[in-house]
Amino acid sequence: MKRFLILFALTFFVLFNINVNGIVQDLICSKPVLFAQNIEGTIKNEKGEKIVYTFLIFDEENNFLTERTDCEVGDRIIDRDFNVFEVYFVDNEFHLAKARFIETLKKSKITKKQFGSISNLIDKKIGLYMTHNDESYIIGDGTDSFYGKGGIHDVSKKLAYKLENQGINIILDETLHIPHNSTAYARSRPTAVKLLNENVNALFDIHRDGIPRGHYVVSVNDVERCQIRIVVGLSNINKENNLEFARYLLQVGDELCPWLFKDIYMAKNTYNQDLSSKCLLFEMGTYAIEKDMVLDSTNELANVINTTLFNTTIDEAGNLTINGNSIDLTIDEYLNDYGFNLWIPIFFCIILIFVIAFIIIRYKKNK
Repeated sequence: MKRFLILFALTFFVLFNINVNGIVQDLICSKPVLFAQNIEGTIKNEKGEKIVYTFLIFDEENNFLTERTDCEVGDRIIDRDFNVFEVYFVDNEFHLAKARFIETLKKSKITKKQFGSISNLIDKKIGLYMTHNDESYIIGDGTDSFYGKGGIHDVSKKLAYKLENQGINIILDETLHIPHNSTAYARSRPTAVKLLNENVNALFDIHRDGIPRGHYVVSVNDVERCQIRIVVGLSNINKENNLEFARYLLQVGDELCPWLFKDIYMAKNTYNQDLSSKCLLFEMGTYAIEKDMVLDSTNELANVINTTLFNTTIDEAGNLTINGNSIDLTIDEYLNDYGFNLWIPIFFCIILIFVIAFIIIRYKKNK
C-alpha cells in the first residue's frame, strides 16, 4: 500500500508539474528590473533624479539590434524580417550585450482577399489583464508609475473598446497585482487562469516598456506613431506555439499596418504563457512616450488581432489568406489544435496507476 501511495504521489506531481513549473519559473526568472517604478531597483543620482538602466544589444559585427531593461544569455530577438539573434554575452556592469545570428525563420506565403465573411460567423472572445498595474506614461500621466491603477489601465480599456468595435467580446480584468517586483507574475497567474476558464480565444498581458522613447517611435507619413513589441517567454512549454502566434500577428500586421510591430523578444521567463498556446505579452510603447500616441495605436492593434485570429485562414501547406474562406481553418482554430488537453495525461495516468496497482497485487499474491 505504501508503494502504491508513493507511485500515486509521483504521478500526481508529474501531471501537475507544468503548472508548478510555471509558477517557480516566474519566481526565479523574474528578476527586479531597474525601472523607476520598481521599489527594489530604484537608483537615484546626486540630484535625486531616478535613473533607468537599460541594456544595449549588438550583433557580432557591432550593429545595434535593440534595447532592453533586462537581458540574459539565451534571450532571443526576432526582427520584422524574421532574423533570429541569440544573446551570448551580457556585461551587467556597463549594460551591454552581444547576440549572434542564428537563423532566418521562413515566412508563410500570404494572400490578401478584398472581402471575407468568416469573422461574422464566429463567437469571438478575448481576455485582457495587466501584471504590472502601476505602469504609466510620464507624458500623459505625469509619472512613470502609480501604486495602483496606472496609465496602462487606460491603454487596456482603449484596446478593449477598439476590439469590441471589431465584434469581439472582451473580458478586461483590472485585478491589481502590485507591487511591481519579481513575484508579480506569480500573483497575476490566478487572474490569467480565471480568464482562460472563460474560454477566451486569446489572452494578452498589457505592459509598457522602460527603454528610451526613440526605440518605439516611427514616422508614418510625417506623423509620429507608437510601435508595439511582442514578448514571448522562453521558459514555458507553449513557447513554440506562442511564437507561432506572434509570427502570424507580425505577418498579418505587415500587410495591414507595416509600422505597427517593433519586433518579437523572447526572454527567460514564462509570463504565464505556459497556460495556453495563445497567450502573449504586449509592450505598448514605453514610459517616455506620449500616452496619447500609445492610445492611437490601439485601433491598428485591434484590427490586426481580429484579422489574424478570425479573418485569416491557413491551408495544409501553411499558406495564409487574409479574408479567406471557411474551407480552411482560421488561425484561431489552427492554434487551438496545439492547446494542452489536461484530460489526456490524466486518463493515461489513471490507467498507469491501475496497471501498477494490479502488478503489485499480483506480485503479493504470487509471493
